[in-house]
Parts: sequence; C-alpha cells; structure tokens
Amino acid sequence: MRHLFILRGFKVRWRMGQIILAHGDCDGVCAASIVLAARRDAKVVFTNPAGLLSELKSIEAGSIIILDVALTSKHKNEIISEFKRLSLKNEVIYLDHHPLPQGLNVNKLPVRTLKGVRGACASELAYTCFKNDLEPEMSRVAIYGAIGDYSDNTPGVRRLLEKWDKRELYLEAGILVAALEGVRRMDFDFKRSLVNYLSENKLPSADRNLVEMALREAERDEEMRRVVKSLVKTHGNVSYVVNVEWSLGKAATYARAYGETIIGVAADEHGEKIDLSIRSIGLRNLHRITSSVAEALGGLGGGHANAAGAMIPRGKLLDFVEMLNEKLA
Repeated sequence: MRHLFILRGFKVRWRMGQIILAHGDCDGVCAASIVLAARRDAKVVFTNPAGLLSELKSIEAGSIIILDVALTSKHKNEIISEFKRLSLKNEVIYLDHHPLPQGLNVNKLPVRTLKGVRGACASELAYTCFKNDLEPEMSRVAIYGAIGDYSDNTPGVRRLLEKWDKRELYLEAGILVAALEGVRRMDFDFKRSLVNYLSENKLPSADRNLVEMALREAERDEEMRRVVKSLVKTHGNVSYVVNVEWSLGKAATYARAYGETIIGVAADEHGEKIDLSIRSIGLRNLHRITSSVAEALGGLGGGHANAAGAMIPRGKLLDFVEMLNEKLA
C-alpha cells in the first residue's frame, strides 16, 4: 500500500499501512499521541480543514484515522466521496467534535465514527475508542487535550480526572499548550516529535526544552496582549486585528475583549490568502456564520459555536468583517 505525501515541496511515495491525519493544535496533538500509543506502526501527518481533501486524494490505500479535523461545507461532497473510495478496502476512522456541515449526519458517514457527548473533544474520543489498547495512565494525555480545547467539563473527562490530582494535570497541560503556541503553526517536525514523546506517556514538565518554550511564551503573552489592545479596530459588533505575530486564537479573543464586541477576528496575511481566527461570546452558530461569509468571498471556514477559523482571498478582510457584522444584525 502506498501513500503520496507532500514534504517540503517534494512528492514522496512510500508503503504505508496506517495513517493518522491530525490537526496541529493541542487537542489534535494529544489525540494523535493516544492513537500512536495504540497503533505503533502508524505515520502521523498534520493537516487542517482546508487541506483535508487534498490529503485524502493523495492516499492510494491504507487504514486512516482522522483526528480533530472539521469537514468544510465547501468540500463536504468531495470528502464524502473520498471516504467511500478509501473505506472500500481499508478501515477509515473519523474522530472529531466540530459541528458537521448542514445536510450531513454523523451516523450516515461512510466511515467508522464515535459520537461522544456534547462537548467531548477529539482527545477524549480517541481515548474512548482505543482505551482497550492503551495503558490506563494514557488517560492523562486525553485530559491534556481536553484542557487545551476548553473541553474538560464533560462527564467522561471528569471521571478520568477522579483518578488524578488535577492540579498536576492542569500544570502539565498549561506547559503543553504554551509550548505549542510558541512554535510556528507549520513546524510539523516539532509536532511529530511531540506526538512521539507523549505517546510514551512522558510528562511535558519532564522535558526541559518544553518547559523553557512555555515560559518564553508566557512572557510573550503579556507583551502581545498589550500590542493587540493598541491595534484593535472595531466595526459594529466586530473587532479585528491584522498581522499580529502571535497566536491567532489568542489575538482574536483579546480583540473581542478590548474592542468590547460580540466577535473578535485575528487575520494573518500571507501570499494571496488570509488566515483568520474568529472568537465570540453568546452565539450558538459562529461556525455556520463563518462558513457562509467565507464561502461568499471565495474562501472556506467552519469550527465551533463560539470559535471558528477561515481562509479567504487577500484583500477581502474588510468585506469579511462587514459581512460578519451584517449577519449578526
């Protein structure tokens, strides 16, 4: 079985039995670590909602486990076709907690899925799915992922926390989250090494490099928070900042807070595209609003009820902000 993998601009073919496609945030990294602990021969590839379709198309055959990668409304039909193609010969497992695009039902996806309780993150789903193949102490990696994704208040995670001193685990999760925020989003070599490390059930605090990275990021957070405060602009009920060299999610959160609006947007311009992170309070459908606006501008988007992401063409940021504000009205 062969897989077409894109590495630094080169196309490399190799024989592969099991492939983990994971998002690169804390939840995705922890979920991938849990699966790797259970499936030691698997290869880890990081992707995102915008890149999932191309990754699926590049795979000729192999068992695939997809973790924490939302399905975009724009590509949903093509992705379902790829699911069907790949599941004809091998198992395809899809573990995700983002709301599905309208018209899709998790029970009708042509793949193996695990429907968790409301709010269960990918790490919790991965642990539940593979726990019979894991050491029980790997539950703390699931807890790290849940904390990192603000999903630590589900019944399942609360039960797992009963077996630990949660103060210790929140410290470990904080180190992990800060270290991941301190590296470039596309630093997949670092993230793969972190997946391997966590899959061996090693503590983040036991790696001096991770601790130092987390401390540097904590110091930087104080500085960048003030930068966002000085740069934020508002349009109606939407606040936004552009090209702040910081975590897009954090920048969007503080843009909303300092702009005193319902929605905060952080934009990062690169090439002909703009990456966006969007955060809100009091909404139940930010993912649908974001997807609708982004697609109207020739991009794509999605996410959660109060946290979403998008990619749009360069030059369309102000249109995006204005259309978001109109949707709120």
